[in-house]
Amino acid sequence: MENIKKIAIKIVDGNIALNNIPGGITASTLQGNLLVESSSGGIALDSTAGNIIAVDVVPGQIGEIFRAKSNSGSISLKNVTHRQIEANSITGSVVFDGNFSSGGIYTFRTSNGSIRMNIPKDASCKIVAAYGFGSFRSELPLNFIYHNQTDRARNFAATIGSGAATVNITTTSGSIGINTQQRRQ
Repeated sequence: MENIKKIAIKIVDGNIALNNIPGGITASTLQGNLLVESSSGGIALDSTAGNIIAVDVVPGQIGEIFRAKSNSGSISLKNVTHRQIEANSITGSVVFDGNFSSGGIYTFRTSNGSIRMNIPKDASCKIVAAYGFGSFRSELPLNFIYHNQTDRARNFAATIGSGAATVNITTTSGSIGINTQQRRQ
């Protein structure tokens, strides 16, 4: 579907593809993938067994939230520019490819999967991370505020740049990676 002002859609079995929706989206599927492109507004996406992909999604107004939740599937966000983003997957990876807005709050969670962020070299954020079985790697320099480790869990807080946005990252069984965003051609 495309070129509709605002949409709320729920299906049991099948994929949902939405393009150029300017007034906000609420979409849910029990078994299927969700794809949202070139849209704006408050966004709430939910898939019980499927992947969620959002590309070039912007808020229509200040304060609008982007939410994506998948019980069994990956979440991929590219150029999603909302100031508040929540992406939660129980079994699946979470990938964020974009930049953080000053004052923004970003939450990326998965119980069993990796979390990858591809961000610009000049990104500015405070990262609060907790992870259990897995690893952490960053291509960007971090200034650690604290770092704790036990047999079962590790957590830390660190800044990249001046720490203008807050990024909360949690994975129980998976790795966390912060990569330098590749330049667009």
